[in-house]
Amino acid sequence: MQILGGGPGGLAVAYYARKKGLDLELFEAGEAVGGNARTLKLGNCLFDTGAHRLHDKIPAVTREIKSLLGADLLAVNAPSTIHLDGRRMRFPLQPADMLRQLNWKVLGRIAKERIGAGDSGEEVNFRDWAEGKYGRTLAELLLINYSEKLWGEKAENLSPKIAGGRLQNLDAWTLFRGIFQQNDRRHLDGTFFYPKLGFGTIFERMAQKIGHQSLHCGSRVTRLSHAGGTIQTIELNGVERLPAQIVISSLPLPLILDILHPKPPKELLDIAQNMRYRNLLLSVFCFDKPFYSENASIYFPSEKIPFTRLYESKNRSPHMAPAGKTAIVLEVPCHAGDEIWKTADEGIIDRVYSALHLVEPIDRKDILQAAVYRMPFAYPILEVGYESKVGELLGYLGQFANLHLIGRNAQFSYLHTHDLFDAAEKMVRSIAAQ
Repeated sequence: MQILGGGPGGLAVAYYARKKGLDLELFEAGEAVGGNARTLKLGNCLFDTGAHRLHDKIPAVTREIKSLLGADLLAVNAPSTIHLDGRRMRFPLQPADMLRQLNWKVLGRIAKERIGAGDSGEEVNFRDWAEGKYGRTLAELLLINYSEKLWGEKAENLSPKIAGGRLQNLDAWTLFRGIFQQNDRRHLDGTFFYPKLGFGTIFERMAQKIGHQSLHCGSRVTRLSHAGGTIQTIELNGVERLPAQIVISSLPLPLILDILHPKPPKELLDIAQNMRYRNLLLSVFCFDKPFYSENASIYFPSEKIPFTRLYESKNRSPHMAPAGKTAIVLEVPCHAGDEIWKTADEGIIDRVYSALHLVEPIDRKDILQAAVYRMPFAYPILEVGYESKVGELLGYLGQFANLHLIGRNAQFSYLHTHDLFDAAEKMVRSIAAQ
């Protein structure tokens, strides 16, 4: 088995394949495996390349990760908030918090719209979906502006599939019940599992179980040659060619099409070239202070602020920074062609610091270190009608009997860690049974 890409999806396949006793080789273009789910270090502070956490959505996956980490997997309760016009509200929303933070006129509109809102099943874009499910006021307040900022597209152009389920239980009844019941547990999303020394520990432990002799970093896949309905050879770094066996790819979907030889039909290449991903700039600040906030994450929907989310790893595990020190990460979403993506690190740090200082004054002397990390292919942009286009590409790739796809970028789908583990286990089980 040959696995292309050493991100979470590729590593999960390799991990389960090793457990099944299957022979495998994994090829990763970067200097380390883990993809966009690594834990890095700046100064004496650890931080993750994403606000990652593990929710107990699939019990079998939770058990597997617990078996990997043992006592190093912590149960955490750290709430998230959303920053609205200088106020912070719990997120996902708690009715009691809404009642304290929003004026009665706004609450009245939300309740009125929410009573009549519901899933019609006819929404073709994210705006229609959000307004239909939550009413216009709540949708505009929390979902539409944040989503447009994150994805870089108008809500009318985005698929409803970008939506999560974080507000699914908020209805008019629970809104008013919040007056009397201060903690409705259905709306709390602050309880999760998190590794003692960062989310990347999960994938580091997996790499150990797989065996580093089977993990080949610095091995960029540059061509997949095919004939007779199978992948025949894998070219690495434009030089080395290996006979293909069972090939599992987690490479970005457009890249897979581009490196095929012979080339796919032009109409499919045109579709692939027009599929886009959102990049992330991570601005990391280490502070000479014990904490910045008490929150796991803080969301910023305002377009006046360049970052969409702030997360503080020490609020997930106290072991992520020394006593009296902390680090925060601010995510700035952008396209590859945007001016900020091309800006030097110092300019990005200054811009992010200036915006953060307006949110909450920060003395520069408290900043011990700052750095910028660039994360390409962070999110596939799910535009209206993307399903049919992705379906055409997946249908074409499905003709190759020995090629399988896994992961967010390869399947052009927004997947979480538990989804990837579950899909990897099922894929390996199916292959092993053949």
